[in-house]
Amino acid sequence: MQRPDSSALRERQSDGDYLLPAYEDWCFSRIPGTVADVLGADVGPRLPEAATDVYDDISRVVVFLVDGFGLAQWDGERERIPFLRRFERAGRVTPLTAVYPSETAAAMNTFHSASLPSEHGVVGWYVYDPDTDEQFEALPFLRKDGSTPERIDFEDVADAESIYPELADAGIETHQVTPFPNDSTVPHTYDPEDLSTFSESFADAAREASDPSYIFAYLPQTDAVAHAEGVDSDEYRETAAETFDRVAEAIETLAETSNDDDGQTLVCLTADHGLIDTVPEENVDLSAPPFELVSDLRTLTDGTPIRYSGSARNVHLHLRPDRIDPVYDLLTAELDARVLRKQDVLESELFGPNPSETFEHRLGDLVVVHRDSSVWYGDEDRGKLDFVAMHGGMHPDEMLIPFATATLDSLGD
Repeated sequence: MQRPDSSALRERQSDGDYLLPAYEDWCFSRIPGTVADVLGADVGPRLPEAATDVYDDISRVVVFLVDGFGLAQWDGERERIPFLRRFERAGRVTPLTAVYPSETAAAMNTFHSASLPSEHGVVGWYVYDPDTDEQFEALPFLRKDGSTPERIDFEDVADAESIYPELADAGIETHQVTPFPNDSTVPHTYDPEDLSTFSESFADAAREASDPSYIFAYLPQTDAVAHAEGVDSDEYRETAAETFDRVAEAIETLAETSNDDDGQTLVCLTADHGLIDTVPEENVDLSAPPFELVSDLRTLTDGTPIRYSGSARNVHLHLRPDRIDPVYDLLTAELDARVLRKQDVLESELFGPNPSETFEHRLGDLVVVHRDSSVWYGDEDRGKLDFVAMHGGMHPDEMLIPFATATLDSLGD
């Protein structure tokens, strides 16, 4: 199978103004299996061979994941960031789709487990778990009031096993350069508010890793700035430029610490999702007229309405049984959005095939995916409606991401 260009993948996966995940081949979910396969291990489905068929004798894979830097962002910044053009000349940029939902909590659980959202059950940034009567943020593992959930353990947030023990069993050493440690890998933490600390931590990982090895580096800075300022802002462009300056510096560090007797190093750049700019004044408040949905929601056992499930671009409504049909009719009449019933979601395999019990229990009675606006509860969480750049839905700019690859040697030429 040939690598697709972005227009071909977009055309194939388009469903009107929306874009569906390509779980069967060119999808973010297959990156973990691809990394493992290149290093001689098997942890799950990989991308088609055409994604990496020009690379051999690979003893180290380094993945830089820049949160929210989708294909639209790559194309939008490539003229301003020379490093992106240099990477294109040295290697290749393969378009992929994100998983659905196109948001970090679901995507990163997929990335670390090689399982789909339909399997691991993290349905969005927020999760309502009826089996434990908890609603919480999946990343970080906190309730909305900042307290730690008491009736569910962090290990049970995702119904999936990490890939890293399998990599270790295959003799592959994994190092992670992230703001938070992962106990099943060698951690190198840094302060996400100070990108200079990323460089220091990455240098430690590059020096300490023994091949065959896998170094994963996560950079969330562009996503955070985009929420507040939007993609079309000076603040976003400055942060993107600084981020890729640090990535370029990290690649130089790799070259300085590489051993000529080892095999080649494969460098990959990717993202968990892209971004779209919303118009905050046009975002939809479900707690206000004509919706006023809070009274229609089911509640926790203490009477708290179940607001926090999914996200503002991937709203999961857990409704009182007698209110499902009226709310469906209201939303389809008032919103430029896909409003999906639970059975529709399962039949379409939007979150992936083979749904687990955990996923089915957490899935909303209705899932609301607006074409290009945010939809949330202004009475308790107004900040989400004030965000400019958002993600989580099925807009092509959210769903198309780059998977850029090049050998370390080619980047040095």
